[in-house]
Amino acid sequence: MKKWLSLWLCAALALTVSAGLAQQADSGSLQGLITEVGESSLVMNDLANGAVRVILEEGRTVYKGNAEKASMAVGQYVFVRYSGAMTGDNPPQVTADTVECYWVKGTVSEILQNGYVVKGDSVLGTVMVHTDAQLAPVFLNVPITVYYSGIMALSMPPQIEALQTVVPVLEGVASKVAEDGFVLTDDQGVAHRIMLNAQTQLVQQPADGLSVCVYFNGEPESAADVTALEITGVLSAGDAEAAASKQ
Repeated sequence: MKKWLSLWLCAALALTVSAGLAQQADSGSLQGLITEVGESSLVMNDLANGAVRVILEEGRTVYKGNAEKASMAVGQYVFVRYSGAMTGDNPPQVTADTVECYWVKGTVSEILQNGYVVKGDSVLGTVMVHTDAQLAPVFLNVPITVYYSGIMALSMPPQIEALQTVVPVLEGVASKVAEDGFVLTDDQGVAHRIMLNAQTQLVQQPADGLSVCVYFNGEPESAADVTALEITGVLSAGDAEAAASKQ
């Protein structure tokens, strides 16, 4: 009798473990930037899997934090949890159980050794942000959106870890380069007059025909003129992917 009881317990334990492993295999999570938004789906660049199409199903998908189905947008940093297998399509596809997005929006009021302080968020007010060198450069008095995991240290002010930042930036090809500035033409064919001054940081020296990023204060002096805070080269697709994987 004891022998049969022992065998039954072993079999029950094996089935429990097997069911648990199957449940783990049929669930997963994604995180990364949204690259495309459709009527009932989005495509995101997941850190581990690359491009993944996420189906947003009415009555199933739950939205948390700042996430809302009607306001999903390219460039948002999201977390997706799903159950069920990821398909072998190109790109692979999952159906979302939850979509989460968390951000702080305000103006940089102080630069710290390993981060900065953002003031003016409509919910949190003032927030201390920890960051690393992989993200966009940050300057005083510049408007910023900081995406984070939803985890926050409840200090005064509260503290978060930046996963992605959005700051005012122009990308395009330089032309008519002179000592005091140049013309930058973006991928829409719009020409911007970029002005340089003694405070402009030249990580990349502009030259005719060179693709550059121009960071500025978000308050253009006219519709087409901005004063550059920093100028860098444009990352190649491979460089951008490598930088994202280190976050």
